[in-house]
Amino acid sequence: MDTAPIVAERPDDKKRPPGRKRRLKSLADLDRRTAAAKTAFALRDQIILDLGGEASLSAMKRVLVDKVAILEASLNNLAAAYLAGEAVEMIRFATLANAQRRLLADLGLERRAHDITPDLRDYIKEAAP
Repeated sequence: MDTAPIVAERPDDKKRPPGRKRRLKSLADLDRRTAAAKTAFALRDQIILDLGGEASLSAMKRVLVDKVAILEASLNNLAAAYLAGEAVEMIRFATLANAQRRLLADLGLERRAHDITPDLRDYIKEAAP
């Protein structure tokens, strides 16, 4: 039995000088001009608004929102390929859709009202002549 660790080789591994670490990419590194990136960022922004705004989200909820948006871009890509007559693994599509549904359920599917009630002190200052 082979017990050697499995190491995924990437095409760019051969170009990188030995000893140089690979930098992990983030959403901030993306070129936001692509259709997929526009879709993902627009959905992310809308979900954040639906959840009451950036200030009302915990760090973990922000992570979940990003994942939902990325899954949506992936699902859109697979759906477009399928509708164009290309071969698509429907089990992959269903798996991604189910993962997205679970994340959305974790976030809450209802819109949350953003509290715009002014602070009593601010209200009194504004009402005073």
